[in-house]
Amino acid sequence: MTDAPRTPPAAPDLETAPTPRRNWGALVFALVLAAALAFYAWSVMGVARGLTDYLLILPAAAIGMAAALWAGIADLAPLKGLAQVTRRPLREETKGIALLVLTGVYACLLPWIGFDVGTALFIALALIIQGERSWWRLALAAVPGAALMTWIFTDLLMVRLPVLLF
Repeated sequence: MTDAPRTPPAAPDLETAPTPRRNWGALVFALVLAAALAFYAWSVMGVARGLTDYLLILPAAAIGMAAALWAGIADLAPLKGLAQVTRRPLREETKGIALLVLTGVYACLLPWIGFDVGTALFIALALIIQGERSWWRLALAAVPGAALMTWIFTDLLMVRLPVLLF
């Protein structure tokens, strides 16, 4: 057994250091979404029955376009610090597939578990897939979110839905 002197690890070479990745897909999606909202607002102008239609659609479309562009530009910035090296519970590629499967299961089970219970479970599971682990945040988002959605659809929009609790 030899006691060779230990040398400190070499500093990472600037040429081989990984460059931060930018999320170009988010920007492209935001641009497509903003264009779709702009087209929708423009099409409303041709068939609007009056000022009420303009007041209902155009501000919502403008806010939606601004929010989509803001989110796309914000997602374009490379991750910094701890967020760059943090491991995710699910790989980014599998989150979309998991959410699609969850949406299909949600739609298939609604007649049996009810819109209210199904929506609460969907919100909670979607947040878990996205990485949320705090049970009180899950409950705070799922229960009032499901109650609000159920109230909007059943009372305001008068849509007949299978409900169990709300």
